[in-house]
Amino acid sequence: MRIQHDNDNDAARELQLYAQNVESWIAPVIKTLSKKHRAGVFEFGRAVDYVDRYCLTPAAKQYRIEFCGMRDRWSDVFPKHVRQAAAERIVREWVAEFRLGNYWD
Repeated sequence: MRIQHDNDNDAARELQLYAQNVESWIAPVIKTLSKKHRAGVFEFGRAVDYVDRYCLTPAAKQYRIEFCGMRDRWSDVFPKHVRQAAAERIVREWVAEFRLGNYWD
């Protein structure tokens, strides 16, 4: 069971890095989170879901096309719990930046 946990961490990190390197996926999401945080209506759970839906899901689909076989499903390559872990990492990193006053306008 420990091996699966390690693989999940690696998969989450891989998806996080892949998604963050494509500005068309990450920029609109972080701009929206910046606005919410600055306005004082930021909610961590909703932010994680937002990052998963609008950043990580398209990234996972594209990753599957580029690096996996045609018979692999993107949702099997990056299951929900892996995408959630990656989304939490992204949100935590950006919340730390927001607290420092570094907003993405």
